[in-house]
Amino acid sequence: AAKLLEQPALVVERQIEMMNVFLGFEQANKYVLMDPAGQHVGYMAEEDLGMMGTLQRQAFRTHRAFKAHVLDREGREVLTIQRPFSYINSKIKVFTDPGLSDSTLIGESQQHWHLTRRKYNLFHNRSGTMEQFALINEPMLSWDFSLVDESGGLVGSVNRNFAGFARELFTDTGNYVLRMDASSHQTTSGGALVPVNENGLTLDQRAVMLATAVSIDFDYFSKLSGHGGGM
Repeated sequence: AAKLLEQPALVVERQIEMMNVFLGFEQANKYVLMDPAGQHVGYMAEEDLGMMGTLQRQAFRTHRAFKAHVLDREGREVLTIQRPFSYINSKIKVFTDPGLSDSTLIGESQQHWHLTRRKYNLFHNRSGTMEQFALINEPMLSWDFSLVDESGGLVGSVNRNFAGFARELFTDTGNYVLRMDASSHQTTSGGALVPVNENGLTLDQRAVMLATAVSIDFDYFSKLSGHGGGM
């Protein structure tokens, strides 16, 4: 997945679910991944488990367990994302290419539910031990999710971009900008532009960040799927 994750930023766009628009019917999520210039560099799709998967999506909606496959532009699977069922605190894991014999857990992101904050803890796998490399702690209605390290330094961000009133009101779709090259980008934190940490994120950490963006989409911005979003 290096070719995909080495981009200084990624734009993740959830595709419009037409049956959701007209019938409120929950479909498997699909995303397009683009570079900062708007060129397609990959895709991400929730695994469709047939009738059983359809029933689970209608019953559990944004709380459902799912597996998503990350593909490069040529359609080769490079990462797998798994999110177990959760009612309050969500958790999402990202694995290396499952086609490899030594496919392993790269890391995970854990939501920490708070009444007035949007919080996540991000971990990467270091020789079988999960080590936290960043956290997110934003106000209740924030659309900007800054990743900070243990010293409080900014290392990246996930920002949800406004997609227009019609799309926001009537569809489960949106754009997320992942700024991952901390040495050459600035991002917002508390409404102000601030310089980011010079060290940037490793490829493993960027993979966890991509998975975190999926959790953020489910936890807070799937209004139709979750009948109001937020959890």
